[in-house]
Amino acid sequence: MKRPDSAGRLKRRLAAVAAMALPLLLAGCFGATSAESLTCPSAAPTPGLDVAPLFSGPGRTRDDVAAAARILAVKNTCSEENGGVRVDVTIAFSIVRGSPQVQNSQFTYFVAVVDGASNILNKQRFGLAAHFAGNENFLATTENITVHLPVKRVSAGEDYGVVAGFQLTPDQIQFNNAQQQPPAQ
Repeated sequence: MKRPDSAGRLKRRLAAVAAMALPLLLAGCFGATSAESLTCPSAAPTPGLDVAPLFSGPGRTRDDVAAAARILAVKNTCSEENGGVRVDVTIAFSIVRGSPQVQNSQFTYFVAVVDGASNILNKQRFGLAAHFAGNENFLATTENITVHLPVKRVSAGEDYGVVAGFQLTPDQIQFNNAQQQPPAQ
């Protein structure tokens, strides 16, 4: 009777161990293999703060609006990053002027991260400059902002929201609210 070669047995055992360990080693190279999937926070303009009128003079009627900007859309894409989720936000704006004398307008807008209860967790302000040339009365532009969510689970992105709006004065807010009211009968 012949005994199996001990070197052959060792080779077979090593091959079996390698076959079991290979998926675990590759998982470390290619990221998480759990059922957890990356989710993005919702993204939207802030109602009531999505229009910014700029007034000429002391009046606060439609006739006194020298220029105005509106947030048309807020869209985002997400990617996993070390320590959380990277959210790339694109905000689409339209800007109009009410008078040819208006050449330049400056607006301040914000991008904020909110939790499920709409509490602001962080907020950043940005400037939006508009330059009207010649007879141009309308401009369309987009801004790209990156927000970082420091979450432990990449699936936690759905627990947050990204909102954008204009930083408005009380007069601007009052004007916007009046525009939302139905006309008097």
